[in-house]
Amino acid sequence: MKPYQPDRSLPAKIARRMTRWSVAHPLPATPERTKICFTFDDFPKSAADTGAEILDEVGARGCFYACTGMVGTKNQTGELFDAHDLRRLAAAGHEIGAHTETHLDCARTGTAEVLADIDTNIARLAALGHTLPVTQFAWPYGETRASLKPKLTSRFMAARGVLPGANVQGSDLMQLSAYELDETESSIARAADAIEKAAASPALLFIFTHDVREKHSAWGTTPAHLRRLVRLARDTGAEIVTPSVALASIRAKEVA
Repeated sequence: MKPYQPDRSLPAKIARRMTRWSVAHPLPATPERTKICFTFDDFPKSAADTGAEILDEVGARGCFYACTGMVGTKNQTGELFDAHDLRRLAAAGHEIGAHTETHLDCARTGTAEVLADIDTNIARLAALGHTLPVTQFAWPYGETRASLKPKLTSRFMAARGVLPGANVQGSDLMQLSAYELDETESSIARAADAIEKAAASPALLFIFTHDVREKHSAWGTTPAHLRRLVRLARDTGAEIVTPSVALASIRAKEVA
């Protein structure tokens, strides 16, 4: 993961708040039964291996957002995915999502450049052998802007952000809320609390991390923590599915 510092100026903070309030594409309905999507950003091999195995243990599937500029490289999160990981995960029923080619800050980059970078991301996934439709996107660093979000409505079913919260009817499909699992114990507790609350109040929940290993990065978590949350989600009766499966079910409910 390349060094990065978000713009913390007052105008940037105001822009983030306005972006969150500007809904580009509302979620059409709240699911009758909670749906939880476990997702992995960039994505490290430990997510493709250990993360996927933990989901497989309970018959669940997740989404792996691929930053193609990182393919075959190594950074603080460990070794990153390769073409074999893409094929193996897709064959097992997991979902591959887009995450740009260069992991750029979309809030600081011109619209044309962002869209071209996403196009390159999709093209490289195809070149690496991923031939299934790519309908999900995650904003690098969670950064976007109000004028950019509508540009993705014709490209993706949904785009995930990083701000915490449960997604219900009216939530923005172009900046879905998510709970991050990082190096802090509080992030695990926050995600667990959200899962337990969703058992009584149905919602679409996203939980995301990066590497899954014992000596994880600041943006990753341990196998034990991830397994605990996956099993908690299962035990509450939630459906643990990919984002596309979750959203297709919600849309079917709206049509019915």
